[in-house]
Amino acid sequence: MKPEEYLHTVTDQIRCAGARDMVEEELREHIRDQAEAYEAEGMFEKEALEKAVRDMGDPVETGVALDRIHRPHMSWGTLALAGALGIFGIVLQAALSAEGGNVSGSDGLYWLNGHIRYTILGIVLMLAVYRLDYTALAGRARRIAAVYLVLVAAGIMLFGSLYAGAVYINIGFIRMSVPALLYLYIPLYGAVLYDYRGIGYRDMWKPFLWALVPAWISWRIPSLSATAILLAAFALLFSVAVWHGWYRVNRKKILAVLWGGMAILFLAWMGYGFLAGGFAEYQIARIMAFLGKTSDSSYVSEMARQFLEGSTLVGGNVTKTSGLWENLPGCNSDYVFVSLITTFGILAGVLAAALIVYLIVRIFRISLRQKNQLGMILGCASGLVFLLQSVMHIMVNLNLIPAVAVNLPFFSVGGSQLVVSYILLGIVLSVYRYKDIRREKRPEKQPEKKVHTWSLGGWTITNRSS
Repeated sequence: MKPEEYLHTVTDQIRCAGARDMVEEELREHIRDQAEAYEAEGMFEKEALEKAVRDMGDPVETGVALDRIHRPHMSWGTLALAGALGIFGIVLQAALSAEGGNVSGSDGLYWLNGHIRYTILGIVLMLAVYRLDYTALAGRARRIAAVYLVLVAAGIMLFGSLYAGAVYINIGFIRMSVPALLYLYIPLYGAVLYDYRGIGYRDMWKPFLWALVPAWISWRIPSLSATAILLAAFALLFSVAVWHGWYRVNRKKILAVLWGGMAILFLAWMGYGFLAGGFAEYQIARIMAFLGKTSDSSYVSEMARQFLEGSTLVGGNVTKTSGLWENLPGCNSDYVFVSLITTFGILAGVLAAALIVYLIVRIFRISLRQKNQLGMILGCASGLVFLLQSVMHIMVNLNLIPAVAVNLPFFSVGGSQLVVSYILLGIVLSVYRYKDIRREKRPEKQPEKKVHTWSLGGWTITNRSS
């Protein structure tokens, strides 16, 4: 059987169209390598090819075996965990709604219904993204990222509005949170880093520019928490790319410059805020109180501390729970972790945190085991959004850092944030789906040049040909 006939028979047994080209390329390479080995032993080219093909075994059996390996996968554990977190979040919002509170004229049932609707929409979008082939971003990431940033900037200028202290883009009946939209850019940035593989010191400014533009947009909104999350995620993703040897640079030097620059940037920002009047008075007072320089503290932080102190190990404190809506602004969003502990007890808070940590660990485990480097960076980028949001939210709720507005994935109300969380999970599931289908392309093997030497009239003539 000729090699082409053999390869055609094998790939006919593979049901996943996306895997056929990869399998054919790998088998062709294997046959070629084996044939070259036989030629080195003294066989003629045709005989070597025929023997190499025979060594591959029955094409139908080989194809069936490869079909079992190279097929789409679903991470059912991750999907089940996302479902459990979604249900947990709905139960919490239902309990808060049952306590009856009144927020800006809308009762808790309004927020509960919205939370359920957006959870369902998020799950639908997650499954849709799961079906998409993430490798379509390769080679197109910079164009897609540029278009995305232009659309976000244009949306802010043309349709931006302030609602409950946050900036939204309102188009008809659709209202989208700008910070949530910027979080979706983080996986795109990972793909941009992938597209820049192979650059040297002279082009190192380009990945930094792609990070500074969205961070500047977030700063101008302004959203301090979103800016911090974006910068931290960009720096960590760039560190991953450098550490994996994507760029022709000294890894240790570049990472030292990166994190040293981040420290200098933070100190410069603090100096600007305190010395040049960059911070508002309430922001300075909040920071000073957190550092213990004054006895004052923000009202919300103080109320959060009181609710936590009155919580029990299991079950809620009825007296405390009934006052959540009236006394703790953002009890169903920015301070939902405090509400969770106050309503269901400390163990419930520990369980929720453990589930989120387990989800994040699963995401990074899936990502770091990928053979395709683009899938690896996309998965890590999605995991970083969950990690940074969750850590910042819980630390704010426990009064470990100054108060900033940041949601807890799957638990806080907010349609845009919920939908973005599920889309990010969809990206992770897409990476897992194609883990045995989309591998890193190997560089093409350059044919060795054959050397022919003969003598003519006392001259030695050498001819090199492929």
